[in-house]
Order: sequence, then C-alpha cells, then structure tokens
Amino acid sequence: MEQHTDVIIIGSGLAGLTAARVLKTAGKSIKILEASDQIGGRVRTEEVDGFLLDRGFQVLLTAYPETQKFLDYDALDLCKFDPGALILNQDGITKIGDPIRQPSSLISTLRSPAATFADKFRMLALKLELTNKSIDDIFSGSQATTLAYLEQSGFSQRIISQFFKPFMTGIFLEDKLSTSSRMFEFVFKMFSQGDAAIPAKGMGMIPLQLARGLSADEIVFNEKVVVVEANKVITAAGSHYHADSILIATGEFEVPAPFRRPAASCHSVTNMYFTAPSPPFIAPLIALNALPQKLVNNIAVLDRISPGYAKNGQSLISLSLIGDHSGLDSEQLQAEALLEMQNWFPDAIQWTHLKTYHILYALPNDDEVTNEVDLTLTKLGSHCFICGDHLMNGSINAAMKSGRRAAEAILAN
Repeated sequence: MEQHTDVIIIGSGLAGLTAARVLKTAGKSIKILEASDQIGGRVRTEEVDGFLLDRGFQVLLTAYPETQKFLDYDALDLCKFDPGALILNQDGITKIGDPIRQPSSLISTLRSPAATFADKFRMLALKLELTNKSIDDIFSGSQATTLAYLEQSGFSQRIISQFFKPFMTGIFLEDKLSTSSRMFEFVFKMFSQGDAAIPAKGMGMIPLQLARGLSADEIVFNEKVVVVEANKVITAAGSHYHADSILIATGEFEVPAPFRRPAASCHSVTNMYFTAPSPPFIAPLIALNALPQKLVNNIAVLDRISPGYAKNGQSLISLSLIGDHSGLDSEQLQAEALLEMQNWFPDAIQWTHLKTYHILYALPNDDEVTNEVDLTLTKLGSHCFICGDHLMNGSINAAMKSGRRAAEAILAN
C-alpha cells in the first residue's frame, strides 16, 4: 500500500521529534516511521518493578540553548543535582563543589585533597572565562584533546586524575580524554551556567513532551526503513511510503541504503541499576570513582534527586561502566561492581540487582566537533536530508539543533 505526505521522518529520537515539531508548526504534513515500539531513540525511560530506569544514566543541562527553545522545564518538573561531585578515592570520600553557586560548599571544597589550592583557583578562573565566552567562539576555536587542554591550562595531575578524568569520562564515555577541547569548554560552560537535572518521571519525559501534539496516524511503530529511493522509502515489511521530502533521523548505524556509511567509531556504556533499603550517600551529587584501575566510573542515587524514581522508601542506585561489557558474565560483572563499591559503601553487598543495559552506541566519537550543521552533509539528495548529533557533537543540544536545522532546510527547499 502506497501512502503520501509532505515529509517522511525516519526515526523518532530527539532530532526527528524536534524536526517534526518545526515542520508541523510550518503547516507541513508529516509521517514518522519508527523501527522500534516507542519514541525517544537513546533517551528512554522504562518502568521495572515500580522503579524508573533511564536507558543509560543521563542528565539534562538546563543551559542548553535548544532545550530552552523547545522544552517546557516546568512541565517536566525538573529535579536538580547539586553542583560539584563526590570524589571516591583510596583515602575515602571528599567533596568538590561550586562555591559561587553554592556558598555552603566553600569549606569542603577548600579542604578537599582532590585538588591543590592553585587548581581550585584555576577552576574558578576557567569558570569565569567560559561564562564570558560565547558558544560560537568556543566552537570556532582551535581543537586539542581535552587532556592536552587541561594540562596546558596548568591543572595538576592530581585534579586531572581525581576530578576531571572521572567527571568528563562520565560525560564523554571515553577515559583517555581524547574528546575535543571544544566539547569540554562547551560542557563546562553549560554546567557552570545552568543545572544538571532529570525530569521527575524520567528522561523519557523529554521525547514524550516533544511528541505532544502528534496524532496517532502521524507515527508508525515497528516500521524499519531499509531503502530510500528518490521520494520513496521501502520498509522491511515491504510497505512503500511517498513524500515530497525525506528526513533520515536514525542513529548513525541505522541509516538506510543507499546512504549507509562505513561504521564510525562510537562510545559504549554499561548502566547497572541496583536497589537498596537505604541510600549509600545522602547528598544530591554524582559520585566519581577516582581509583586508577576501576570498573565503575560514576554513581548516582536517583531517588535522592527525584523520589519518583524509586518506591516504598527504597533507593535506586545507578552505576556507569565505560565501554562495552556485554560479552562478560552478567553475575560476575555485578559481583565485581559491588565489590568495588564496598571500598566506600560496606552495605553494597546487600544491594539487589534490578537491570543492566549494555548500550553499544551511546555517543558518537567527539574527537572533532562543531556546533553548526554542514549543509553538504545534511542534504543527501534533491529531496533527502539527514540529521542527528553525530553530524555535530554528542549532546541533547546537538540532536535537537540538527533536527531543527534540517527542518528549516526542508522548508527552504
């Protein structure tokens, strides 16, 4: 059966949903073809035994320009992390905060052995410098690795290993800090100027809000597009859909023929969830594992941020393991993670495993990044376009911006 519409959007992740909103606002008819059974792409929340599990630990940085354009923060009921982090090392637990935004953290930050006094003043100077540096200036600047950037900025190996490395590894999902210094400056600026937050009912509320206003006949689930031919797409089920324009908004590895490219490098993560009778720590902070040889990179107690993530007074604990651990024995992996946690949280032996997510493609490689969509990459043909954060940089902001810019290109076309 053949169907026709103004624009077919392949994929319902944040890029595709943002494009859909822009196109609908402009009066275009749309049809979203989604290969899975739900929207959101890499931003999803699943309910398991009454607990809300984000598919991979993620946060929304409220300073993102694109999310400020498209999202209603009040309706998301955002719950915020405190600025800073807990540092877990051989000597125990220490805290680094942001005394400018949270004056009460000044004493603990000054006392923290995770950084020298000079490091702490350099951190403050960097925060002020990036506050006054525009996003355009950041992305038009030179690129080095994040590690080289930090070293050239005069930071000691102590703060790099104790704070920057585990903190940025949790964001970049790579532990060499080879990610572009542009991305570091952008992320550090976003953390400094806004909050790290999660919607009260899970990160999956973000795509649900973007999809608000879509009618039932505007999105088709379990419909995987395998081929794009001029103004037509063909699905694995043999269905044909026609449109004036086609927008590919799939993941980088799911781009249909004939536009599929050689597999690019990407970053993987394993996200393990445990429940416990009581939280391992009370502060609404992310905890960073600063041990040199480690399995778990960062820990979050999600019910300390949003009580709605857990039930019956129990705690929900998220552990992030960088890389692909899917080939390992699951029970052994759980045991090793809990054994490591017992260095700081003796009760970890009593935590109950809930679910593990192995996410092969969590982020694109960000060794080189931009904040503008290259139109030569966006337009694949006279009527075919592509969007996604892999064209710019791995972030919620870039996914939504690429969707917006692709929709604007279609309208201009």
